[in-house]
This record gives sequence, C-alpha cells and structure tokens, in this order.
Amino acid sequence: MRPSSPALVVIVATAILALSGAAHADVQGTCKAAAGIDSRISYKFCVSKLSNHHLSPDADTRGLALIAASLGISNAEDTVFDIKGLVAKPGTGAKAKPLLARCQELYNEMSFAFAEGYDRINARSYAAGKEKVGEAIPLARQCDNAFAKAAIPSPLVQRSWCSVQMSIICTAITNLIK
Repeated sequence: MRPSSPALVVIVATAILALSGAAHADVQGTCKAAAGIDSRISYKFCVSKLSNHHLSPDADTRGLALIAASLGISNAEDTVFDIKGLVAKPGTGAKAKPLLARCQELYNEMSFAFAEGYDRINARSYAAGKEKVGEAIPLARQCDNAFAKAAIPSPLVQRSWCSVQMSIICTAITNLIK
C-alpha cells in the first residue's frame, strides 16, 4: 500500500527537519543541562551570556557551543585590550607591568585556543574542539598565578573567571550535542 500524498509530504518534511539539525535549543534548558554535567558552571552566567547573543534564539545545541566559543574569543580579545590600557595607565606599578605583559601573551594564546576550538566544533570535530577550548583554563590560571606569586592583586580576576566559565560552558554544551 502506498502512502497518500499528504502523508508522504509529512514524512519527507519530518525527515528533512530531523536531518537538518535546525531544531532550536532553549538557552535555559541547555545551560541547566550543561550545569548538570559540570558543577563549576554558573547557570546564571551561562544564561545571561548566551541569551544576550544575537544568534542564540535560532541556535541549536551546536550553535550554542559555537556561541560560547565565540564569547570566549571576545573575552580574551577584550582582556588584551584592557591589559594594554592598564600598562599605559599612569600609576601602574613597575612590578605589575611585566606581569601584565605576560598575561597579554597568555590571553592572546587563549584567543587563538578559543578560535581553534570554534573551528573544530564547527567542523564537527567535537573532541578536538573541546580540547582546544579547554586550553583557556590553564592560560587564565597562569596569569592569576603570576600575580599571586608576586603578591600583587590581579586586576584581571573577573576576566579570568569569565574565561574559565566560557571554556567549561562550551565544553559541557559540546558534550550535549547529539
């Protein structure tokens, strides 16, 4: 028995939708699931950052992972800009300037790590993407540790925290991709 034309249209349309991956992911639900995977994730931060991105309303899970990686790139690049301002700022101590210079190098590396992670997730090479994005965490910690070792309060604590959050959020969301 052959299916009727309307039934065939419904079957084909359903198959196309299922194969296209065009299903929209709910930011709140995705952040909740990500926080369930990794307890270090700040659910509130995840929702705030992802929902404020202009592409998030139409993004699927993979799209949200890509948004998290792109937010990691932006944070790293903004931090490099902030560091340049801190170095040029009158009153920045002589002991802090070489530490800031080192952190600038680390955040440049971090920007590239997030970008490579983005590219690999976009190419559906999820394990490699997560590995590259994961490189942000030790880079942020190296910056923080340099200040701690010199017994100087880091002016980049919030930036480091955001970088670590974007790394673990991106990794956890990538783990949710089916």
